[in-house]
Amino acid sequence: MTTEATLTLSADQQEVAQQKIRSINGAIGTIYSILKEGRALPTELATNAIKVAEFDLSDLCKALGIETFSSKEREERYAKLRAANMEIYELKAQLGGTVTPEATQECLNNMADRLRTWWKLEGCGHISEIDFGQYVCKVKFSCLLMNHSYSFSDTPVSDKASRKTWVQSLQERGFEIVRDDSEKEVLDSEKSRQAIIDLFAQRLPSADVVKFENFCRRDKSGFVLRGVEIYIRKIGDILALPVPSKEEA
Repeated sequence: MTTEATLTLSADQQEVAQQKIRSINGAIGTIYSILKEGRALPTELATNAIKVAEFDLSDLCKALGIETFSSKEREERYAKLRAANMEIYELKAQLGGTVTPEATQECLNNMADRLRTWWKLEGCGHISEIDFGQYVCKVKFSCLLMNHSYSFSDTPVSDKASRKTWVQSLQERGFEIVRDDSEKEVLDSEKSRQAIIDLFAQRLPSADVVKFENFCRRDKSGFVLRGVEIYIRKIGDILALPVPSKEEA
């Protein structure tokens, strides 16, 4: 029986290897994200991204003690690394600069409206905060099943029936609904939390649930959910949310 050879890395080699792997993933990920979105891939950007990945692969081999290029070839390739990296950053800046501030603002407004419309249809009805950051979109979703007065509505019977159907749809998807005095609430339970996590996983695949907020029930028998905070890593997920068009709404 033969023993398979293994590599034993020092702490420094471990760190260098991980740095190079992250850099390779970033360079190749630049190409992947453009292709995934169906956009045209600039030749120069693709070429430089591949060069960066190739150079980092050479350094990764060095950290692992695996020889692939001669020392001279490695030195020549490394000398070009900085230039290729700078060109990638410049090209990314140029691509970003083609969108006007007004168009960017309108796009963000549309995504915020889409999030709110979706949560009213499939969630608990209200969003308290939307924050588009450099790397993530932070959203605080309310879990309050707000009571509505139908006294001044032109369609009170229809509105009441729609609300009942909406609450039933939440229950069918795993939300545990309880009544506190005259108000219906989402019980803070493992089942309710999992239903919320599953909903985000299905509709916003890049999102991470980072916080739940709750309040004690009036009869002190447990807790009800008040909110959930998530980080959306890819804001393109928002545009895929199933909401009716303005003509259908």
